[in-house]
Amino acid sequence: MRALIIKTSSLGDVLHTFGVVEYLKKRGVESIGWAVEKKAAPLVHAHPMVDTVIELDSAHLRALFPHPSCIREFFNQRKRVRKERWDVAFDFQANCKSGLVTFLARAGTKVGYAKKRVSEWPNVLATNTRFVPPSGLSVRGEYLWMVKEYFQDHFPFSPSPVQLLTAPEQEEDISLELSRWPEQCPVWIVAPGSYWKSKTCRLEMLLELFSRVQKRFSPYYIFVAGTNEELSLTGKLAEKFPQTSHVLFRPDLVVLQHVMDRACAVVSMDSLVLHLGATTKTPTFGIFGPSSAARYGPEGLQHGAYQGRCYFGEKFERRCRYLRTCPGSPCLHKASPHEILEPLSTWYERITVEKQDSI
Repeated sequence: MRALIIKTSSLGDVLHTFGVVEYLKKRGVESIGWAVEKKAAPLVHAHPMVDTVIELDSAHLRALFPHPSCIREFFNQRKRVRKERWDVAFDFQANCKSGLVTFLARAGTKVGYAKKRVSEWPNVLATNTRFVPPSGLSVRGEYLWMVKEYFQDHFPFSPSPVQLLTAPEQEEDISLELSRWPEQCPVWIVAPGSYWKSKTCRLEMLLELFSRVQKRFSPYYIFVAGTNEELSLTGKLAEKFPQTSHVLFRPDLVVLQHVMDRACAVVSMDSLVLHLGATTKTPTFGIFGPSSAARYGPEGLQHGAYQGRCYFGEKFERRCRYLRTCPGSPCLHKASPHEILEPLSTWYERITVEKQDSI
């Protein structure tokens, strides 16, 4: 059997789908393909169980008045999508872009969401087997539920950590980073930034929070930054801990995943770093505000989370409808160090005890 996954973007959403790959392999699927945007393709190429990667570049197809090169690129991408035959294609993106890929894919069965659950309704025109996942599932659980429902499999399944494939130069980068680590301190990888301002905390709160954590658990911090703005933030945090921290700026994601796998803990906002950490064996703690920890947070007893409270009484299952427009974003911007420290400390003390018991 040959199966095609259609999850084109974003990086975090691609990581949410990793469990499906492992499940398909354990079901005996011989060949797994993945159609993905070029920006996220390196993560998929590095997955040891993905056999074929179909790279897409929709940026070339968005022009109002397409240049001849855009038209050529469309036909090139069409050729790549239709190059191979698949027994089944799973469209987890559920929008018009993925619908076009699903429509072009040479697959007998095309699985997707029913009309009331797609992001953009034309997507249903591309699928012939549709499901409505039950409410209350995490995004990872929802993708797995759809695949298991297709196979009529109702037995429990929990994805395992995955170790991404590395090139020799990436191995060198991993070794170089690990050489900077202290031998005695527990290493925490911390990602305080996010693409969305509403998903971040105040610098003053973070300084106080990690100062209290330092006094209680004595970790060595590796502050991860992906943009110049995040670099400024992490730089100010690192200045607070000159002897017990350093900054990792724009790391290769495969390198970062291997580094995370050797850390004691990953603490992150609801961001790419948190979801990448969830693919390793390292416990994570996520800080959530206008998005649901139950929906987007890593699953498993080793993972913990803080969920900010809404000062306006807004309720949501996935994301707050005011995520982009909420004045002041108080769910996280008003969070106090004590509010986050309490669940974070409980989580870390628990995983530390469990680690000692397992030795």
